[in-house]
This record gives sequence, structure tokens and C-alpha cells, in this order.
Amino acid sequence: MPAAESHPGNNTPIIRILLALLTGVGLGYLLFYPSNFISEGNKPKGKICLVIDDFGFVHNQLVEEFITLDANITLAVIPSAPYSKVIGELAEDGGVETIIHMPMESYEEEYNRYTNSLHERLNEQLVEEMIRSAFEEIPTAVGMNNHQGSKATENLQLMKNIARSLKKLDKIFLDSFTNPESRGYITMRRYGVPVQLRQVFLDHEENRQSIKANLDSLVMLSHSMDIAVGIGHVKPVTLEVLKEEIPKLKREGYEFIALSRAVR
Repeated sequence: MPAAESHPGNNTPIIRILLALLTGVGLGYLLFYPSNFISEGNKPKGKICLVIDDFGFVHNQLVEEFITLDANITLAVIPSAPYSKVIGELAEDGGVETIIHMPMESYEEEYNRYTNSLHERLNEQLVEEMIRSAFEEIPTAVGMNNHQGSKATENLQLMKNIARSLKKLDKIFLDSFTNPESRGYITMRRYGVPVQLRQVFLDHEENRQSIKANLDSLVMLSHSMDIAVGIGHVKPVTLEVLKEEIPKLKREGYEFIALSRAVR
């Protein structure tokens, strides 16, 4: 399974990812209306949207358990991977929402190996053809987020072309925000594409303590934002933590919602 772009290999990408993480949290406070800290009546303590990336390369017990983890999470499936189509179908059968996890050009060359990756050298027609092809493969997907994309998402013309294509298809977008200079969120808003912005990566470090701490950060953000959005990946330790924590958080009064309910 390919590494996520949130696992940098040298100091420059580390700085870029840390900036993206911090800026995502800061922008989240600015972009969304605050809500009260205390639950009133049936009002949830906070609303949390969880998106799990990188489905499509394997079909095993781990994948099955993510699909049955909670009906209100959203699964992001990489197009043209060996099991993309079948996982889209399994998710639909289980009542779980999916989006396209679209490869996009990274500043880290080791990640630029996808033949269907969106990059700045593509014209508008080719961008639209590639996006349409992805949705034809997984027709139940409600939208798209970027897989990698630190270089692609800061290219304004490319993001305009992506926005036009998604608007034509009546799809939504999640800016995974792998680059603090991303133009994804603001461009989608300008073109009328329902959009959200990732605030927290849950598992850029693969250990329980870090994932739990990041989930706690997401929970705290949900107190002061309408919706807090976190991204995790198809990893055993991520599943382990979420299986334990989601039921607890629900009992405490937090609501988990799918991405289609979180966009605006």
C-alpha cells in the first residue's frame, strides 16, 4: 500500500506537512461558525467528520472491518487500484459513503507514480476525462479528495479545472490540505462546489498514543467549530483506536457525520 503524503522523508517535506497541519487547524477556526461548548438538550457536544483514505489496493479483513466500523464515516477509494470497484460496491451495500481519493501531483517525486494523477501539465479536457473515468469506475462516490497533491493543489489553474469538472458532475470536494498553500478550498467555493477542509491527520505517526492525541484534538475542535474534519488511513492501529473511541464519544454526546453532510 502506498505511503500517505503525510509521511515525509526529509526535513523540507516535514516542515511543509507541519505547516499544513497547523494552518488547517487555524483556518478551521476562521472558516466555520463557532458553536457552544455545552450540549443543550439534544444538541450534540460536537460534530465530527471522519474520512478514511487509501482504499483500493487490498481487500482483506482490515478493509471489511473499516466498512462495518460506523455508517457515518466516509471511505476514500483510489481509482484504478485492483479492488477499487469492489470496495465501492461493498461500501454501498453496507450503507457507507465513498468518495474518490484522486491521485494528484506531489512535490515528493517518490509519490508521483500514478498514471491517473492530476498534474499541472493537463489541459481542462484531460482533467475532466480523468475525473469522469474515476466516477464511472466508482459511480456511487459522492465526491473527491486529493491523494498526495502538495504540488497540484497550489496550482490555481488546475484547481479551477477540477472545480469545473466536479460542478458538472454535481460532486463534492474535500481538500486534504497537504500543503498550506493549497487553493483547493477557496477555488471550490468560488465555483459553487460543496467543499470541506481537513483539520487533523489522525495517523501521520503510526502509534496509539499519537492517534488518540490527534483524535482528542479533533474532538476539542468540534467544540468551537460547526464540524471538525479528520483524515485517517487504512491501518490496523487506526482501526483499533477508532473501534474503541467512537462508541465512547457517541455515549458522551458527540455526533459523527458523513462528508456529504459536512460540506457547505
